[in-house]
Amino acid sequence: MNNFRVLLSVAIFLLSSYFLFDLVLFGFNWLLLVFIIIGFVGVHYLWPPKHDDESPWYDALELIIELPYRAMAMLVRGLGQVFKNADSGLSL
Repeated sequence: MNNFRVLLSVAIFLLSSYFLFDLVLFGFNWLLLVFIIIGFVGVHYLWPPKHDDESPWYDALELIIELPYRAMAMLVRGLGQVFKNADSGLSL
C-alpha cells in the first residue's frame, strides 16, 4: 500500500509542478493556483509515514516532494509572525 501512495504522490506532485510552470509561463489563473496549492498540500498528507527500511533514494524523493509544502508553510508562518502583534505595528 505504501508503494501505491508513493506512486500517487509522485504523480500528483508532477502534475502540480506542471501546473505551476504553466501558471508562470502562460499567465495567471486563480483556479489553477488553487489546484496547485491543493495538489502540494495533498501530496504532503498522502505521503506514507517513515519506516526503518527506507533507502537513500526514498529519502531524497521525500525531500523533493515535501519542499513546496514546507515553503508554503514557512510563508504562512512568517506572515503569522508579522501580524501576530497587531498593536505593535509593522516596522519594515
